[in-house]
Amino acid sequence: MADDLTPTPEEEPKVDEPETLTLTQRELDSLVDKRTSKALETAKGKWQEKWEAETQAKVSKAEELAKMNAAERKAAEDKAKLDALNKREQELNMREYRYEAKAQLEEQGLPEKFVDMVLSDDAETTKNNITSLKAEFDKSIEAAVNERLKGSTPSAGGKTDTKSDMSSALGL
Repeated sequence: MADDLTPTPEEEPKVDEPETLTLTQRELDSLVDKRTSKALETAKGKWQEKWEAETQAKVSKAEELAKMNAAERKAAEDKAKLDALNKREQELNMREYRYEAKAQLEEQGLPEKFVDMVLSDDAETTKNNITSLKAEFDKSIEAAVNERLKGSTPSAGGKTDTKSDMSSALGL
């Protein structure tokens, strides 16, 4: 009877075993190509306008350079290098201003989160922004503290007879 209750090998539940997939190099290459193409299409859909604008800018720049003589081409290339250098310098200055602004905010006791509110293209303007923000912040805190401290003042001069209070408490 006990043997009737044990499952036969055909009835035993099958455990999910990982499937081993064997591919030839050609099949693997095809699979990789399909996935790569799909990823590129997805990315292209998201960035289509940006890619087209960059490509158009490069084409128009190449056409302009092709129309120029050697001296004009050299001047245009120098100007492009100077523009790139100026842009890089501006980015470095902004990083420096950001770092300085964070340090000044910390010095003033203000949160670093305010850095984007006070940051500008000029160090002096940034410093003035921090000073103004600190003044307004302090005013706001003072007003909030005063509001919370407002309340009814205790009545002054209310004499009580401690002897009668004691007598009544003791039942005398």
